[in-house]
Amino acid sequence: MAPKPRRVASRPDPATWGDDELLTLAEAAALMWPEGGPVTASTLRTCYRSGLLEVVVVARKVLVTKKAIATMTENARRKART
Repeated sequence: MAPKPRRVASRPDPATWGDDELLTLAEAAALMWPEGGPVTASTLRTCYRSGLLEVVVVARKVLVTKKAIATMTENARRKART
């Protein structure tokens, strides 16, 4: 598992981050899935390239918000078959 980014190490609780606060993909993955769960920075990058994740690009840096991750997750939800 990659080392925890410095900003996430100083504020590890996702509740202390604003919904529209910009995070790098590595910070977002470490913040939202602290145990290294199923989503990594690479997963988020793949979702961005597939058009599933809305990002902000500043000076060639790809940044994301908690709100964008929540929207992506909700849009990916599949209804149960009946």
